[in-house]
Amino acid sequence: MILADDEPVITRGIQKLVDFGRLGIEVVGEFEDGAAALDGILALEPDIALLDIHMPKKTGIDILKELKAVGSKTRIIFISGFQDFQYAKDAVRYGAEDYLLKPVIREELLAAIENCCVRLEKNWTAEGWQEEEGKKTGGVPFGRLAESAAEEEETIYVPALVDILWNGEENRQERKLIRFSVASYAEKYLEEENRGIVFLQNQNIVAVVKGLKRLEAKEFLCELAAAVKENCGCCIGAVAGEEVYSMSQIPASYQKCLEWRGYLFFEDQLGVPVVLTRSRVFQKEVGNQEFEEARNQLLESIVTQNREAFEKCMKRFVRYVCIRSEGKKEDACYHFCTAVRMAGERVQKLGLSALDYEVKDILEQGRRAVNFRQMASVYRSYLEQYLGQVKDSIIRNDKKEIIRAKEYIEQHYRENLTLEVLASEIHMNAYYFSSFFKKNAGENFKDYVNKVRLNHAMGLLVTTDKKTYEIADLVGFRDARAFSELFQRTYGETPASYRRRVKREKENR
Repeated sequence: MILADDEPVITRGIQKLVDFGRLGIEVVGEFEDGAAALDGILALEPDIALLDIHMPKKTGIDILKELKAVGSKTRIIFISGFQDFQYAKDAVRYGAEDYLLKPVIREELLAAIENCCVRLEKNWTAEGWQEEEGKKTGGVPFGRLAESAAEEEETIYVPALVDILWNGEENRQERKLIRFSVASYAEKYLEEENRGIVFLQNQNIVAVVKGLKRLEAKEFLCELAAAVKENCGCCIGAVAGEEVYSMSQIPASYQKCLEWRGYLFFEDQLGVPVVLTRSRVFQKEVGNQEFEEARNQLLESIVTQNREAFEKCMKRFVRYVCIRSEGKKEDACYHFCTAVRMAGERVQKLGLSALDYEVKDILEQGRRAVNFRQMASVYRSYLEQYLGQVKDSIIRNDKKEIIRAKEYIEQHYRENLTLEVLASEIHMNAYYFSSFFKKNAGENFKDYVNKVRLNHAMGLLVTTDKKTYEIADLVGFRDARAFSELFQRTYGETPASYRRRVKREKENR
């Protein structure tokens, strides 16, 4: 791009208005009169020229006419003062791309540059898939690839979807310009390496890597990602499809890339920026019990006010959410929202108030995140509010002892937990502690402990295949019959009946 205006303050202002480098646009020249601007365009052959319509020596219209006469492909955007508005508008009829009034508005400038790039983009945007191997269709990049592969008896192709990893600060025009910049650079990179082609398909950047097996193609795409970051200043990820050996097989392989693109939302957890379709993305699997245990430990760190444990548990929980979501952004939202809801329930059990929010509102916040890192940060903020809430309560000494007592029960319910044991832990007389607990918890000590044990038993009944007597022992009941009787009195059905009913309900969903 070149800039030309007889007032240098205007060109400086425009460069402050837009970070052209971030958009993949290089300003290769600045000129202060029309004659110099014309010479610069002819010598530098820029894609775009941003010109003041009234300059000494040659006007913008003079420049436009001379460029048209020599067949220049440079796209012209005019800048005009209000008094020249009609003049600039008429210039569009002579072939100018757009006109902008001074003072230049950032959004209008970006929109004008975007329009230029849309036209440049058409030079290498695919109109459709090539149906027959070696067949040439006008404007279809696969025709070029077929030409380059014509002399080879058998060529390997690995199609890949290339995605830009946005940070959420870009507007629509900036995204389009950055996408065009990345696609142009990637196209040049593959051409120089003689490794295939790059083009745009429905606003997606498509790379077809040739001559490399899939793992080699993955390594090559990682190198491309590093080069894009260094030269374009932005990060990309890619989903590579399966190896194919004819042009006609490329669309089906590429279609799988589209289906797997959701994994790129979790790019900060991937290790490398390239995902292979139909292969395991994460080596470790996380089962239901392991996932629930990680979530419970995170919640426990909140109520016990253990900041070090919170950081450690949060990091592990975020990782487990990523793995369990299997590339689905909506699933990650659900897992995080469930943790926030359960944190609210835990602090309410301690006698504190849950945060005032609607689940649909925090779900929507997660959906608006442009990457998993941002989503995790959104939900972490809610959990940290609960962490701070419990801390404030303890500092004010508001129900401090009952909070400690309930948390001790939560941690030791599996043991032979007696009133005397807990009173000693809280440093109270056992007789006084009995009335203290009932007053502050709203129920007596034994009933509360049994309720905690039954809650944990319900979870084990639906997430494990353990026998009823095994579950009774795991949650702290020494008598399996007493456990079953208490369970039935409390919930109106036996443990076995409850397990069967929940399983039926799941199967009928």
